[in-house]
Amino acid sequence: MTIEHTSPLSQEVYSAGFAVSVVNAAQIKFFAKSLLRRGKTDKMDAELIARYGATMRPARWTPTDECLESLRALVHERDAVVELITLEKGRHHALDHRHVVQDVGVRLCDERLALLTQQREQLNTAIQDAIALPGRLHVQIDLLASVPGIGQLTAAVLLSETGHLDDMHRSEQWTAYAGLSPVPRQSGAMVGRCRISKIGNARLRRAMYMSAVTVSRLSNPLGAYYRRLVEQGKPKKVALIALARKLLRICFAVLKTAQPFDPAYQRPLKAT
Repeated sequence: MTIEHTSPLSQEVYSAGFAVSVVNAAQIKFFAKSLLRRGKTDKMDAELIARYGATMRPARWTPTDECLESLRALVHERDAVVELITLEKGRHHALDHRHVVQDVGVRLCDERLALLTQQREQLNTAIQDAIALPGRLHVQIDLLASVPGIGQLTAAVLLSETGHLDDMHRSEQWTAYAGLSPVPRQSGAMVGRCRISKIGNARLRRAMYMSAVTVSRLSNPLGAYYRRLVEQGKPKKVALIALARKLLRICFAVLKTAQPFDPAYQRPLKAT
């Protein structure tokens, strides 16, 4: 059975013993366009999804580990609270710079900020408790934390957003999932600027980019890699994205080999 997105239905159907494939709804939409499909009804949608599954044969879906699902929910909730804190700080700044300051508005804003800050700390504690439990998740967090620029929170984001990607065997698949893979633009003699696709997990992409910003300031081989790109004429943002992609590939290798990051590691030369 092909389903457009993960939902309780996916879990129920899987638990009933059916083979389930979960695909991006945009893929179904563009598949319909390729067939010049007109109109939209429940019956037509069901027939279209069934036809997509029979034609494209998408990979089978398996539910994510419950510990990872719980961690992902906590990380998403923390992101929502942090976003609200940023919003309230901006509102507070605007109130402070009004010609006539309203004490009631400032006081309410302060109270909201205090509540949101408290909730953020509660979520931080819950995330720390979740990753401290003995088991595979704890081991993987420790492995990722050995990579420069990857703290426990970033490691939690990475694992919770890629927990369903265990069947991926190449680091390029992870970078594509994060939207960090380069997209060539070429037609005949015209060669356009290469950009990242951004078709992927924005939360994972943002986490890796912020890690790259941190690593770019360090005096280690990864920081030197960033500075070398800048010295070669690459714009700083392009160099940061390249560093983010490199960090993600290192994280993939660390998890696949179950070995902590070794800055002195050299990839073996291929036999000629």
